[in-house]
Amino acid sequence: MTDGRFRLAQLLVGIVAIFAIGFGAYMLAQPLLWYRALPTVVFTGPFNQHFVRDIGAAYLACGLLLGWAVLDLRVRRLAVLAGALWLSLHALVHLYEVITGICGVAIFWRDFPGVFGPPALALLGWWLARR
Repeated sequence: MTDGRFRLAQLLVGIVAIFAIGFGAYMLAQPLLWYRALPTVVFTGPFNQHFVRDIGAAYLACGLLLGWAVLDLRVRRLAVLAGALWLSLHALVHLYEVITGICGVAIFWRDFPGVFGPPALALLGWWLARR
């Protein structure tokens, strides 16, 4: 693996780690502010503080795992997959909801970068870090 490719892999996984840690911490610390800050979230139902914090804990766990992996990405590639797992499943839930009509297409595309971007970047980093 070239040094440049490895550094790019570290950067991508690191960006997702920072995003997930920040997002998770925000959801845990200020669930109502988070709920009101994202315009498409209100379409998912009424505010539920416990549910927002549950999701925040999942984001935080993914971010911490990805952050730990980035410290030694050559050895911890499996940790990247584990960290990207929930993020990927979350994206698939969004896809399922638009396919089945639970969520409108406009909301799906509005959420797309923030929902599909993080797992895509983490998995790209995982792929780039291969030997």
